[in-house]
Amino acid sequence: MVNGVQETAKEFFESKLFVPDEFAKKGGIWPLRLGRNIAKPSYQAGPMILEYYNMHFIMEGKVEFTFDKEHIILSKGDVFAMVPGSTFRYGLAPSDATLQMIWISMDGLQAPELFAKAGFSKAAPYLYGVMSKDLEATLRQLFLPRKYDMKRHNELCSILYRIFGLMIPTDPSEKNQTGKENWVPKSVAFMDTYYMENITVRDVADYLALHRTYFSKMFSEEMGVSPVQYLHRLRMEKAAELLSSDFMISEVSLLLGYSDAYAFTHAFSKYYGSPPGSWRAAQRDSSIERKEQP
Repeated sequence: MVNGVQETAKEFFESKLFVPDEFAKKGGIWPLRLGRNIAKPSYQAGPMILEYYNMHFIMEGKVEFTFDKEHIILSKGDVFAMVPGSTFRYGLAPSDATLQMIWISMDGLQAPELFAKAGFSKAAPYLYGVMSKDLEATLRQLFLPRKYDMKRHNELCSILYRIFGLMIPTDPSEKNQTGKENWVPKSVAFMDTYYMENITVRDVADYLALHRTYFSKMFSEEMGVSPVQYLHRLRMEKAAELLSSDFMISEVSLLLGYSDAYAFTHAFSKYYGSPPGSWRAAQRDSSIERKEQP
């Protein structure tokens, strides 16, 4: 739903409201409300507690932002955030320029992490000097006159990710990106994604730019299993899932990246104690017995 420019005692504003459907809620982040304003001398908002995530970008002027009894003055180019469960208040601060802001309200499972990656925290839910020409142009795209349909929803979600992409530091100094606390989760995510494509431990190590031996040693210490064992477990668990369907054994072998059915049969037999055909028959017999029980 789109509202035109409206006037109140404290501001001129334009807002766009969105009600997410079930498809939208399957995404990582989605818009709830977009808006922009020109403040009048009496402009104040809050105190308020939100149930969603919000960012206010200061385009002109200054704003006094209050959170957890803390007060901060923010200027053109800065941004403040409001997150669920906390109390906030903001209003006009003395300035030669008229206060103008753009705000975005959103929700989604990825919202907390995106806000954290951008640099917002409970102790400091604001950022100085984030505005750039690219970010300003991207924010303006939110207000293009478009009918809100599936295509526009996808465009808006893409713009939201673009906004965070422009705000998130490219080389965060607060974390050691080469430490195992960073690359072990990355290696797990890589294997979880590509284990069916016949990847090897060397492929994982190359992805992380680590020596294979060092990677294997540190992964084993952190995870309690070697990367070879982890990959093998992923493939065998998926094999059991596929064998519970109507796929032929040769098809299962190919889907899991094995060069031939014999290699797959050997690996499966060693892991489960019986070859794929016998294991499948036993599982089906067991299923029939359970159905026949009163």
